[in-house]
Amino acid sequence: MALVIFPFKEEEPEVLLRNVEVALDHPRVSEVLCVGASEDRCFDATSAEAPKLTKSYGKPVKVMVQERIGGLRPGKGDGMNTALKYLLEETDHERIHFYDADIVSFSEEWITKAEEAADEGYQVVRHYFPRSSTDAMITWMITRTGFALLWPRSVLPWIEQPLGGELLLTRGAAEELFSDPRVRRQSDWGIDTLYTFSMVAHGLSISEIYIDVGKLHKLYGALTDLKAMLIECFSALQSLKDEPVPEGTKHCIEYPGPVRQEMKEKVGYDLERSLQLLRTGWSDRQAELLELFPRPVREGMLACREYPRFSFMDEDTWAEVYSVLLDHFDPGDDDWRELLFKLWLTRVLQYTTTVALRGYDYAMHYLHRMVARYVHRSLTGSSAA
Repeated sequence: MALVIFPFKEEEPEVLLRNVEVALDHPRVSEVLCVGASEDRCFDATSAEAPKLTKSYGKPVKVMVQERIGGLRPGKGDGMNTALKYLLEETDHERIHFYDADIVSFSEEWITKAEEAADEGYQVVRHYFPRSSTDAMITWMITRTGFALLWPRSVLPWIEQPLGGELLLTRGAAEELFSDPRVRRQSDWGIDTLYTFSMVAHGLSISEIYIDVGKLHKLYGALTDLKAMLIECFSALQSLKDEPVPEGTKHCIEYPGPVRQEMKEKVGYDLERSLQLLRTGWSDRQAELLELFPRPVREGMLACREYPRFSFMDEDTWAEVYSVLLDHFDPGDDDWRELLFKLWLTRVLQYTTTVALRGYDYAMHYLHRMVARYVHRSLTGSSAA
């Protein structure tokens, strides 16, 4: 039987409680745990309903505040690791599911497909979804790019949504992850990077299942909404850059289905508001740090102080920038943090205006081929046509 986890922070109680009921109604689920970042309005509402749901479904529903486990900013990582600790120390459940609390398209199918893949012997089951061609820009430009450049012979570059928070772990897989000090330390947004990395580093078998309805959740505004996540995800990956990863991890991906037109037309962020961010927040020291980068990047970024420019940040240039960032970025330095955001923003804007505007199918093909070209670049030392 399985334990289902909903980490949450300042969510709409109605959405979370509906998802809890969906999980409770599933015959494979024996308990639901909601792990809150703090005792906020959602925490209070969920706590009030938990005893009623427990009585109604005959299955325990528990609500708890996450423990302080990691060494970085308290965040999602502490929440997910609190759940692993609870599974291993307080229960005898053989499987644990994680689902984001704000999903409005959640259904029993998510649990059923994950359980069926685990029945086939996979230790990790990851959900992936159709995404807008301008969504998941941290996944594509930071995480999958980094995995391709750093570990090209592993399965890491080919995991569809390495930052996805929807997954199943067997008890043995949970033990492997929680015993990894790198995972326990990662208390912030970098936890998804660390979970994905640790799964492969420990040689766990991975199945990726496709949920065609998509993960409908709150949308982002300007890309500043993603700034903290961007910095913490890159920092997590940078901290791993010298770590070895084995080849040959068992990895299976369910073939995707057709993508609905509304998803193809969806815009992942507010382009106009994001465009203006290239002109603001500059300091003299950021200009000095640009001396570490290739000349076209330095000149292009400095020009942004007067007028937004981004056409220079193409695929090959971004790989060069990424290499410099891996060597020099300091997550504790405010100027480095701001410069990383601006550099990533120019890459996202360049991709959006030169690739995404050519249509959904073209853009998604490009992104997958981009990862393949970065793998080739890492293995051969040259870019691929």
